[in-house]
Amino acid sequence: MAAVLLLYHLQPDSGITTPLTAPPILTALSSVAGFAVGFHDAKAKTRAHVLEQRNRELRETQTELEDTVTQLEESEHRYRTLTENIPNGAVALLDREFQHTLIAGQGFEKLDFDASGVRGERIQDVYADQHLDIIEPHYRATLDGEQTTFEITFQSRTFEFRTHPLTNDENDVYAILAMSQDITERKQRERELEKQAHEQRVVAELGQLALETDDLDELMDEAVHQVTTVLDTDFCKVLDLDETGTELLLRQGVGWNDGLVGEEIVSAVESDSQAAYTLENNHPIVVEDLESETRFSGPELLTAHDVRSGISTVIGPFDDPWGILGTHDTDRATFSDEDISFVQSVSNILAEAIERQQYQTELEDLIADIEESNKRLEQFAYAASHDLQEPLRMVSSYLQLIERRYEDELDDEGQEFLEFAVDGAERMRSMIDGLLKYSRVETEADPLEPVELEAILEDVLDDLQVAIETTDATITADSLPRVEGDARQLRQVFQNLLENAFEYSGDEPPTVHVSAQRNGTNWIITVEDTGIGIASEDHDQIFEVFERAHSRSEGNGTGIGLALCERIIERHGGEIWVESTPNEGAKFSFSLSAVGIRERPPRRRSGQRH
Repeated sequence: MAAVLLLYHLQPDSGITTPLTAPPILTALSSVAGFAVGFHDAKAKTRAHVLEQRNRELRETQTELEDTVTQLEESEHRYRTLTENIPNGAVALLDREFQHTLIAGQGFEKLDFDASGVRGERIQDVYADQHLDIIEPHYRATLDGEQTTFEITFQSRTFEFRTHPLTNDENDVYAILAMSQDITERKQRERELEKQAHEQRVVAELGQLALETDDLDELMDEAVHQVTTVLDTDFCKVLDLDETGTELLLRQGVGWNDGLVGEEIVSAVESDSQAAYTLENNHPIVVEDLESETRFSGPELLTAHDVRSGISTVIGPFDDPWGILGTHDTDRATFSDEDISFVQSVSNILAEAIERQQYQTELEDLIADIEESNKRLEQFAYAASHDLQEPLRMVSSYLQLIERRYEDELDDEGQEFLEFAVDGAERMRSMIDGLLKYSRVETEADPLEPVELEAILEDVLDDLQVAIETTDATITADSLPRVEGDARQLRQVFQNLLENAFEYSGDEPPTVHVSAQRNGTNWIITVEDTGIGIASEDHDQIFEVFERAHSRSEGNGTGIGLALCERIIERHGGEIWVESTPNEGAKFSFSLSAVGIRERPPRRRSGQRH
C-alpha cells in the first residue's frame, strides 16, 4: 500500500485517470482509509474499557465509603444506646490527645454537669487538678495498652471508671474507651456493712474483756472509747445511779471537759432531764436534734457541751437499773437501727459484768462469812471436845473403880447397868476423839505433796493387824498410784473405810478389795467389801456428822468416820461416794489428783501375815 501511494505521488496530475494506474491507486487509497478508520475505532474501544473499569472502581470505593459511614453511624448509635441505657453510667471515647470524641449516658443526672459541652474538649479543660492527678496517669497507661480501674468523687458522688484501649489492625492504640458508673449508693452500703461488722467485733471484744477483767472501770472506759470510735460521736458517758435513785454520777466518759469524769452529778428525777426520761423507758432514747426536742431538755452536762444528738439507754433491768450508757454529738444526726442495737448491746455487756461482779462480791462475802463461821465452829468443837475429855476421863475412871470394888456386890441387873455406862463412856470418848479430828482437818493439816498410796495402805494394815486377825478378815489390793495428798489424813481415810468394812461385815468374815483406776488427771480409789450393804436412800446422809445407816445392833460406829473421810477428800480437791445395795456389800470410791503411775503386782492380806 505504501508503494501504491508512492506511485500515486509520482504520477502526473492526469495519472489517476489513466486506466492502467487508476485501479491500483484507488484500491490503495481505500485500504488506507479503512485502516485509519479501524485504528481509530480500536483506540476508542480501549478508552471506553478503561473508563468503565475506573467507574467500577469508583462505585466500589463509594460503596465501601457508604458502608464505613453506616458502620460509624451504627457504632455511634450503639454507643449512645449503650450509654443511654446504663443506669447511673456513662461512656466516653477519647483520642490520643485525650480529646472527647463521644460522651453520653445517664451518669450525669445527679451532677451539675453538661455532657454535651464536653464533646471536643480535652480532659485538661474539663477536670480540676485534683481529678487530673488521678485520671491522666490511668489514661496514659491505657494508651500503652493497659486496662485500668479507678474511683473519683465528684460533687459528693463517687464514680468508678474503667478504661479500655481501642486498637487498629496493626494493634496500635488509636483511642480510649472510658466507662464510668455512679457507685455512691453501693459505697454507702459497703460502709454500712463495714460499720455493722465493726460494731459486732467491738461487742465481741468487749464481751471477752468483761470475762477477763475484774475491773469494772477498765471495762467502762474501754466501752465509752469504742462507742465514740464506731459511731463517730464526740461524747460517751456511763452514769452510775446512786442507792437513793435520785442522782447519777459521771463515772466514766470520753470527750467531756477535764475534771468532770468522776465528779459531775446529773439529776435522775428532774422532769426535763434526758437522764430521767431514759430511766423511765425500757428502750433506748434517740435524739436527732436536741434543739427541736419536745420530750425533754438536755441537762447542763449536755447543753454546756453543745450536744445536739445522741442515744441513751438504761444499764441493767428496767425495774432495777444500775445506770445509763449514752453517746452524743454536737451535730444533728440520724442513727440507724444497727447503731441503736450496738449501743444497747454494749449496755447489756456492762450490765452483765456489773451483775457478775455484784454476785461475785456477794459470794465472796458469803464465803468469808462461812469460813468465819466454820472457824468459830471448829474452835467451839475443839474447845468442847477438849474440855469434855477431862470429865469423861473422870467418869470412866470412877466407873472402872466401881466395877473393881463392887463387882461382887452387884446383881445381874447392876452389872448390866454398869456395862451400859462403861460402853456409853467409851462411845463418848470415840465421838469426842472423832470431833477433834474433824475440827482439825484444816487447822492441823500438812501440805499436799506426792505420796505413795501403797505405803500408806501398808501402814494402815499394820495398825489394824489385831482387828484383821480377830475378825479373820481378808484384804486384797491392786497396785496403787502416787497422788497429791496429805499422807497422815489419807491414812485416816483408809483406816476409817477398812474399820467400817470390818464393823458391818455381817455374819461372815470381812472380805475387802482396794483398787485404783485412772480417770483423766485423777485417780479413782475404791474400797469394796462384801458386808451388809447400805440402802440407797441412806447413800448421802451417811457422810453427815452423827448420821448412821445402821442400828446399834448392826454396828457400833460413831457416825463421824465417813463425815471425816468426806472432809479430808474435799480438802484434797476430790469427791467421795458410795455404791451399795443391802446385803450385797458396799463400794466406797474417792478421787485424788494424779502424780504418776507405779505398777506393782497385786498383794493379798489375811489374818495371817505373809
